[in-house]
Amino acid sequence: MIKTKIIVTYGPSISSDLILRRVLKYADVIRVNFSHGEKSSWLEAVRKVRKASRELQKEIALFADLPGPKVRVEKMSAPIQLKRGDLVRFSYSGTGQSIRVSYKSFHLDAKRGAVIEIGDGSARLQVKKIHGGIVTAKALEDGIISSRKGVNLLGISMNLKSPTKTDMELARFAVKNGFDFVGQSFVRSAKDIERLKKACKVGIIAKIERRDAVRDIDEIARAADVVMVARGDLGEEVSLEHIPDVQRKIVNAAREAGKPVIVATQLLTSMINNPTPTRAEANDIASAIIEGADGLMLSDETIVGRYPEAAVNFLVRAARAAESSLNRQVTVKPMVTTLKFGIAYAAAELADSYKTDCIFIPTKSGSTAKIISRLRPNTDAIALVMDERVRKELSMYYGIRGVRIRKYNSTDEMFGIVKKVALGLGVKRYIIVSGSPNKPGSTDTLKYIGGA
Repeated sequence: MIKTKIIVTYGPSISSDLILRRVLKYADVIRVNFSHGEKSSWLEAVRKVRKASRELQKEIALFADLPGPKVRVEKMSAPIQLKRGDLVRFSYSGTGQSIRVSYKSFHLDAKRGAVIEIGDGSARLQVKKIHGGIVTAKALEDGIISSRKGVNLLGISMNLKSPTKTDMELARFAVKNGFDFVGQSFVRSAKDIERLKKACKVGIIAKIERRDAVRDIDEIARAADVVMVARGDLGEEVSLEHIPDVQRKIVNAAREAGKPVIVATQLLTSMINNPTPTRAEANDIASAIIEGADGLMLSDETIVGRYPEAAVNFLVRAARAAESSLNRQVTVKPMVTTLKFGIAYAAAELADSYKTDCIFIPTKSGSTAKIISRLRPNTDAIALVMDERVRKELSMYYGIRGVRIRKYNSTDEMFGIVKKVALGLGVKRYIIVSGSPNKPGSTDTLKYIGGA
């Protein structure tokens, strides 16, 4: 199996039962984007994913991506075709001939000379005048403005609050319907994450899309359950030439905090319309894994792409190739400060030195499995868990596969369960990292099975 976690966005391109099953063979997590569609369509996606995963006898985690406080063009009667030099007026109320936007303080955040970008570049305008709640801007080139497209003020952090009231409601809806993670959009600080945590008990993926979030990345990484480098909107906040450096900073902060990190957006954009990727895309995937990403996410490639199955297939092949070139000895070695960390580090060293088939980690809280993921052993690692919540949480961690087991009450009983799982998998040489039964966080034992 590959160690990198594959996150795939649900959409029309993979909605047929056949294609969905083929995609789920490789996916670890399915993302459902709550910025588009209705509750009924999201629930239909959940139903189809669960049905397909049962048929494949494979557990798939579900990730609800909350819309967040994104500024959008409100509903228009028809798109507007712009010519360079055209003047356009924006307002919250939509008075007169102005285009209505969803953010009532847009005129307060806008500054004369700032560039407004709509729909990821479908239109670019420069602010010329701000008066009476109306922002007047001049088109910098030909373009198009249409309903529900995102609106950004380049280089300006708008005073948007996250999570919104709608985010809170949708997060509770996600929990009620069995989603394992929610993505919090446009996070600015760790306090934003704490507010959402108080509203619902679910894994929170902090999407890093703002310069404010990059500045506060260390605290955000500690507060979140998962971190995402959301390069789409981040590319509108940070100059494109700085994205690689910012990505490395975010990945390093997540790894330092011991949290999984996802790299997302435009990994295989060319495969939306073409059956093969570009060489630059192949390099981008490898670079993300070598930098330390736990997971990679496809968006438009599987929402509207013409070749979703080919895109997922290539992502898996590229990840496998990148993993084969990783040398754990050159990764950052965190300082061993606890017995648990020392045991996990010794297990990773021993597994690679003796070329064992697997590291088995009977765990109640998942904490030891998370440490081993952070150490990036070349050996497969299987976390044996009794709590389904812990198994789903580990679905985001590089190199960790979660398997449900029955409850055990003694060390001998636990070793017996591991032996049975190993036999079922055909594993003969393996390491067990464990602690005292019924005592979470007590990892103190390393056992090697399989001879000298």
